[in-house]
Amino acid sequence: MTADPKTTQTARLIAVDWGTTNFRASLLDADGAVLDRAQAARGILHVERDGFGTALDELLGHWLADLPEVPLLMAGMVGSADGLREVPYLPCPASVDDIVNALVRVDDLGLGRAAYIVPGLSGRSVADNPDVMRGEEIQILGALDDGDTPGERIVCLPGTHSKWVTLAGRQVRGFSTAMTGDAFSALRGHTLLKRFAADGGTDNAAFDRGLAQADRPGGLLHHLFSARTEVLLGDLPADRAGAYLSGLLIGDEVRAMTDALTPAAPVTLIGNGILNDLYARALDARGFATRTIDGDTAAVRGLHHLARHAAL
Repeated sequence: MTADPKTTQTARLIAVDWGTTNFRASLLDADGAVLDRAQAARGILHVERDGFGTALDELLGHWLADLPEVPLLMAGMVGSADGLREVPYLPCPASVDDIVNALVRVDDLGLGRAAYIVPGLSGRSVADNPDVMRGEEIQILGALDDGDTPGERIVCLPGTHSKWVTLAGRQVRGFSTAMTGDAFSALRGHTLLKRFAADGGTDNAAFDRGLAQADRPGGLLHHLFSARTEVLLGDLPADRAGAYLSGLLIGDEVRAMTDALTPAAPVTLIGNGILNDLYARALDARGFATRTIDGDTAAVRGLHHLARHAAL
């Protein structure tokens, strides 16, 4: 496969988001417009330690062959201990310029071009514990607007490990991780709840019921048992128990994080459509406004934003 002549003339960056399970790449022009995309279930766990150069050639060979001068900018778990090159976490507070200065150049891929890896971030959580992220920092950069004010804002990235991030203007001040998605999967697959909440479908009424339950006395470990008893005693249809469990977990997370962070402005949600909708619903139930941004779009915008600041 060869690149379209127009693409060859206008391409300026190969932007790669390389996670644990998935590989996503976008070919961008000078303004950050997407000219082409590549995606595969070839996360770092599916690549041999010395096989990243080969994997890139297989996944992006048609771009690499036709665009020898276009730089490669990579973010995500590719910079972890299990990735291509372990890149140290950059401590918060961190600005765009700090991230630019911490980019690590990789010259031994055999691709004949400049290649860089974005560092992840480290910081302190709302409980003053150490916390880390890799890949989400790019999405955060992609959610920033040129007209952002210097005030404090809260960004939430829903997911397997949700991130709650405090921004001061265009600087990441700190963040906290909630293992809500992991807990949801584990509870449905490996506890007695798998008989009652195996269906993970969405149902707004059941989800709202879970949100309301999460605010009642007793705590999350007590409330989780109700995902069984609500079905067992006929108060909740079995095919809605998954949505109820989701409401319990997300409701508990949103309550805890908003109590700790007390957002004074709309919370920015960065993620996929379904999760964004659920978190927006949970935040609205607690009186917090939201704005939403697609996670893939934010990642591409963030990598372009970073490349522009680094003059790649």
